[in-house]
Amino acid sequence: MRRLGLRGLTRLIAVVLFLAFCVSLVPLSGCGGDSPEAAVRKYLSAWQEGDWVEYKETVVPERRKLSKEEDELAKQKFEQIEIKFEDIKMETTYDKKDKNRGTVSLISGKVSMTADVLGEPKTETKELPMEGWGFDVRKVNGAWYVDRSPG
Repeated sequence: MRRLGLRGLTRLIAVVLFLAFCVSLVPLSGCGGDSPEAAVRKYLSAWQEGDWVEYKETVVPERRKLSKEEDELAKQKFEQIEIKFEDIKMETTYDKKDKNRGTVSLISGKVSMTADVLGEPKTETKELPMEGWGFDVRKVNGAWYVDRSPG
């Protein structure tokens, strides 16, 4: 085994410190995705699973800062409708002026929504694409997020 001289040891320490620094940055990326579509998939998955905490984590960090009252109201609204996504296909369009922004459109698939109507569960299923089922996305600290309020 070769012995490291002072120069080699200095390089090794620099590499180790650099890697430690990079690893320490990972928690800053939160629950965003590594692509616009991955971010939207996480958002839709959390929505379908009814996971309010994960759902909020998939949106741009500054948008998830709600007052306690706003958070409770948004959570109640979130819990009132069960949603299921099937065979979702997406398409991303990037902002021409800012590569860290874009829109992910749901171009095909099905979305089923179930809610209590007068005490009875009612389900409505729609084929995609539908107007309003595009999601603005934004890259923050190297991760993509859905750019909308969770409420």
